Amino acid sequence: MRSILITVVALASASIATAQPLPRADWGAPLVNVSQSAGVWTVAGRKQTVTLVAADLALTVKAGGVTWSMVPSHDGDLKLKAGGDEFATRLASAGRIAIAPYDSGAETGVKITLDHWKHGDATVDAPLYLTLALEGADEELVFGIAADETHGAAIRQLDWPQALDARDVDYTVLNHFRGILLPRHWPAAYNPIRGDAGHPNDTSEIQSDVVECWSQSWWGFEKGPAAMMLIVETPDDAAYQWSHPAGGPTVIGPRWRAQLGKLGYPRGGRMVFFDRGNYVDLAKRYRAYAIATGLWVPLTEKIARSPKVASLVGTIESRVSVLRNIVPASRLYDKTDPARNHQMTPFAERARQVRDLKASGLPRLNFVLTGWPRRGYDRQHPDVLPVAPEPGGYEGMRQLADACRAAGYLFTLHDQYRDYYVDAPSFNPEFAVHEEDSAGLPTLFPGTRFGSVKEGPISYLTAWDGGKQTALNARFMLGHLEKNYAGIFAHGIKPDGSYLDVFGYVPPDQDFNPEHPTTRTEAKRAIANVFRWARANLGTVGTEAGCDWTVPYTDYSSSLGPGKAGIPVPLFSLVYHDAVLTPYSPGGGEARMNRDDRPNWLYGMLNGGFPRTSLEQIPRQAGVLEQMTALHRRVALLELTNHEFLDADHTQERSTFADGTTVTVDWKTKTVQVSPAPK
Repeated sequence: MRSILITVVALASASIATAQPLPRADWGAPLVNVSQSAGVWTVAGRKQTVTLVAADLALTVKAGGVTWSMVPSHDGDLKLKAGGDEFATRLASAGRIAIAPYDSGAETGVKITLDHWKHGDATVDAPLYLTLALEGADEELVFGIAADETHGAAIRQLDWPQALDARDVDYTVLNHFRGILLPRHWPAAYNPIRGDAGHPNDTSEIQSDVVECWSQSWWGFEKGPAAMMLIVETPDDAAYQWSHPAGGPTVIGPRWRAQLGKLGYPRGGRMVFFDRGNYVDLAKRYRAYAIATGLWVPLTEKIARSPKVASLVGTIESRVSVLRNIVPASRLYDKTDPARNHQMTPFAERARQVRDLKASGLPRLNFVLTGWPRRGYDRQHPDVLPVAPEPGGYEGMRQLADACRAAGYLFTLHDQYRDYYVDAPSFNPEFAVHEEDSAGLPTLFPGTRFGSVKEGPISYLTAWDGGKQTALNARFMLGHLEKNYAGIFAHGIKPDGSYLDVFGYVPPDQDFNPEHPTTRTEAKRAIANVFRWARANLGTVGTEAGCDWTVPYTDYSSSLGPGKAGIPVPLFSLVYHDAVLTPYSPGGGEARMNRDDRPNWLYGMLNGGFPRTSLEQIPRQAGVLEQMTALHRRVALLELTNHEFLDADHTQERSTFADGTTVTVDWKTKTVQVSPAPK
């Protein structure tokens, strides 16, 4: 009996012990405490303390010894559509605001539920669910957004979390083009996507995946020795609030755009805080994110999949035309000298130039052929066949390809599948991208920058050589690519690669056509399939400019200068140098946003890039080309590990690569020093 009693007591004790909750630290939960007092919620971790004011949703983060404050909710931070009527309101004006603790087990913080929006005499139901929580040992502040749009109302635009109060920020770190630091007191008003003197009426919008304002999905801030960044983890339908008046400060915060008219799916991101850090630390944190999410694919892996990619290393790129034939309707048409609108060089002449370059001792070249479609450059896409008869047709192209192959050069075709010309044989408005409705100005990128107009729900422009065009729905691009290359292959021509224009510069388009509605996410997948086909069936893949979403699928991009404002910093290279190759122009004229104070070839040396120039310039630029290709052969496959300024006025700077190679540029003397020196 005694033994039975002892056993029962032991089992009961074991049961009680088992019922005791495990300490949070034992199962990896964040050591975070959530509390509320007088309408102020506090999320307190070991490193960060977050406060949220219920009345106006003002958010503050104390990280180490630095406080980062977001502005309170304001008019227009939420746009809704109900009953065909679109209106703006204020998040903090919701008729229902409920805040409660939130704990997923991996992140701990608060959940905010907002609903009952006033619009005139009506109350609109569109519940919003917002979460703020600390996650992980570094206590990054993760945020999430979801909406219930089943009550007849849709979220059209949402600005949350609010923009940082940047009045005491020293620099805003921006992924405009390849990266800039924008000082708080930058003297000129600045808009990353509008404001060029040549396009004063531009209505294009800041949005994700436009290289001008979003080459990577993050931005950051430096304040004294500290820094913080915001990573947008759902970038496909994102943007940001923006303002920088003359003299500053800079205002930037997340903006969530509608997907086919509504929020549609959960959105989110994270804020990362550094007690001590700068733009290099921010870029390296994003590099870790890119590696974890598959955005970063190393060049070594791309070479393993397609060995031709190795031939791009240390190679000069030249874009070479055989036919340009601008139509009178194009804004580029030269009315003062009409003869300039038609320029033709026979394939045979280009083949002779290739043989001459090889005879002169040029070892490597990526010959990118433009103007080969039937009517010439930027004409009748996507129906480009037969190959332009005027410079020599299929036979001429085949002989040029053979000349490149005999010389050991890459032969690449410049190609295009977004621009959809109305005189293309297959043109049908059914397959063009449709805007949401026929009212208002064009919103399809680039807005009204080049004079776009709407005809019904379709936006048209006459900006390029071929005249009137719109945009092709991405779902139909791959079929056109396959039919075009089938025709080329049938004539014994096998290019080594395709340079697919536009995709890395222009955002994927959503299409409201009910016969084939397409989200931006679906458009990305369709374009990725175009890239994949080119890699599998040709070898190398290039694109224009290159945002980070294109990095997994491409091997190189086109030239880009340092941007329109601020202090250039190599943010893109700090993340992706060993994942995608970027060219720079010794002549400067080919590089967008080239600046007189920063010759593009020196910018290229600093970034460890390869040169892009014309065939005619190769002999004249031999010295510079050799410097660039020699450095590229050394560092192309290496991480750019550090960048630093060596003086207070940012005229001397240095890059460091993973093998210890340093490149020091002096912008005053326009000189560069590589250490150790090339042998």
